[in-house]
Amino acid sequence: MARIKIEYPETTLFTHDLSVRITDLNYGNHLAHDSLISLLHEARAQFFVAHHMQEHNIDGAGIIVADLAVAYKAEAHFGQIIQIEIALDDFTRKGCDMLYRMTCKESATVIAVAKTGLVFFDYKTKKPVFIPESFLRVANKT
Repeated sequence: MARIKIEYPETTLFTHDLSVRITDLNYGNHLAHDSLISLLHEARAQFFVAHHMQEHNIDGAGIIVADLAVAYKAEAHFGQIIQIEIALDDFTRKGCDMLYRMTCKESATVIAVAKTGLVFFDYKTKKPVFIPESFLRVANKT
């Protein structure tokens, strides 16, 4: 079986801490896959807020998550504080990859590495658009 390999870049642009809630657990008594994705979404939303943007309004453009990949490394359990680091990579004219590294804050154990492919989108015209300049500045691509 081929395994997904996600390489987290050297430069972290944003870090957000979250707690594993009791409702985040599955029958194995560890962080469920659907909850992991929700925690990544929360960190992504906080990334935009920290840079005075919103997922649906970055200089008039929104984002679409075009794809998602997760490589699980370890379990996370109720009450643990997890740190989610965010980096950006693989830029095109209309999108990029947002990468995540989820770590147990206490033990420094990597729980998962993930990526979402972001496409910038004009929801009025229903078409992809160029990456907004303000986002490129955050990514240090201008």
